[in-house]
Amino acid sequence: MRFPLAGLAAASLLATSVALAAPASAPASAPAAAAPQPATATNTATAATADTGALAPVLDTLVIGSPLPALPDCADHRTPDGRDVTAFCVELRGDGVMRQVGVPRDKRPAFMDGPKLLALVDGNALVGVMLPTDGIRSQDAAVRALSTRFGKPFRQEQVDMKDKAGKPVKSVHAGWMQRPLTVELYAIPEDPNEGTIELLLPQARALMANRDAEVEKSLAPPASGAAAKKPEKTEKSDKKAPAKPVNPGSW
Repeated sequence: MRFPLAGLAAASLLATSVALAAPASAPASAPAAAAPQPATATNTATAATADTGALAPVLDTLVIGSPLPALPDCADHRTPDGRDVTAFCVELRGDGVMRQVGVPRDKRPAFMDGPKLLALVDGNALVGVMLPTDGIRSQDAAVRALSTRFGKPFRQEQVDMKDKAGKPVKSVHAGWMQRPLTVELYAIPEDPNEGTIELLLPQARALMANRDAEVEKSLAPPASGAAAKKPEKTEKSDKKAPAKPVNPGSW
């Protein structure tokens, strides 16, 4: 009978030990439960840092309103397969007003589509940047990065579109204002998986309006006889009064 009693005593002692140890183990486990909070905060901070710095390498290199920096020819900084660039560079082809600028992979935001953006130049001044995006596939990240850089958008709305397969999708159309700079994010209606971020000064809008007018004029059928003189008058009047942006910062 001693062994059973000894066994009961041992069991009682173990139960008492567990009961006494339970309060001690609870505080010990409490820090373990609290441990995920710093990790979560760190993850949030990392994500915020990624969003904050997403546009910084591009916009701190291409400072809108300042002279376009002297960049090397992209022909000398292509990857072996020719599909990417290894440094900030510029395509020498172009008319001098709209220049393709190459952005290396480690400097461009994750939501940028492809290695090149479009720079609008007035004389030697950089007056605008048009950055291609992945459209609806990464629009949330683009909105966060732009909001971190420029503050709360003055307007943001959901736009109903259809992808190439005909499936209804929701795209974001948003605008920011940092006078005189206006910023606009939108998806391409023909393919919502592609989009654009426009960062434009008023001079850039005037350049784009003039370019649109030139394209429209080149596509118009040639006039004949007395009617041919009217475009000349229009051309002279255009030179006296260059196109001006209408309601910059709105759509």
